[in-house]
Amino acid sequence: MTTGKYTYSGSGVDVLRNDDFTDHIKNIIRVPDWVLKEPTGYATILNFTTPKIVLTADGVGSKLLLHIKYGRWSDAAQDLIAMNYNDIVCVGGKPRAFVDYLGIHHIDRQHYEFIEALVRKLDEYDMALVAGETAEIPSIYTENDWDVAGFCIGTLEKRIPVETIEYGDFIIGLPASGFHSNGWSLIRKIIESENINLEELPFDLLAGTKIYKEAIDVFGLVKGIAHVTGGGILRALRRVLGNKGYEISISLKPYVEWILKYIEIPEALKTFNMGYGMLLIASESEVESVLKITNGEVIGRVSENTNLVVQ
Repeated sequence: MTTGKYTYSGSGVDVLRNDDFTDHIKNIIRVPDWVLKEPTGYATILNFTTPKIVLTADGVGSKLLLHIKYGRWSDAAQDLIAMNYNDIVCVGGKPRAFVDYLGIHHIDRQHYEFIEALVRKLDEYDMALVAGETAEIPSIYTENDWDVAGFCIGTLEKRIPVETIEYGDFIIGLPASGFHSNGWSLIRKIIESENINLEELPFDLLAGTKIYKEAIDVFGLVKGIAHVTGGGILRALRRVLGNKGYEISISLKPYVEWILKYIEIPEALKTFNMGYGMLLIASESEVESVLKITNGEVIGRVSENTNLVVQ
């Protein structure tokens, strides 16, 4: 085994190609005047109700293949909820209702078990499954594989004022529960190519994505919130800081140390969360309050320069 021989693009996922497609969509759509401008792009704020509505959609990705293989329905449900929930809170929304879409070959027991787990998890986070669609499409989905997407609606509690972020503000990292639900085409390729037994790892590789419910309690204390998802920690920083730089130092968690046996650090930074599933930006006067509420840790500051140190 040679360190750094695996890349995300080598596993079949091209992040730049995805960016190009996203840019194309932005160029061809007309945004109505009842959509509020939100620069981070984590969720859409609709301004035709009181309170305002926040909307987003996401899925589990190819991690679902491993959840199916190992019957990890509770973790799969948590991944689906979290990828939507955490995006909604980034813009100051409180998630309320959830809608799901299941695309399958045919309905069997595992889908009953997944939906039951989804309803239980939603209840834990004060949400409700209010509608959904199950589509049996054997001409598209194989007999053993299926996919699920989630659609989340929330109410805007307080718009997060990212435009007020200043040099010197603190960057707080909220610990992740693992790789969450991004980069799994690469992780699965490593597992397969290196013949890795998941049960022999010193951590739970399939742990569900942490749902950052506590972020709602700091809406009035922070200037920015970034959910670390596709594109890793580097993209999350760009989304919340815009053209501003950062000075950051992060200490590696066991699961990150493990992945670095197979990929280079630059590849990891643009693919994975590096141990932090959510980033908060706060002024010096609010840092201690934010840390107390969220159990986060200061990992750096907003800066005119850009430097990220991995310890």
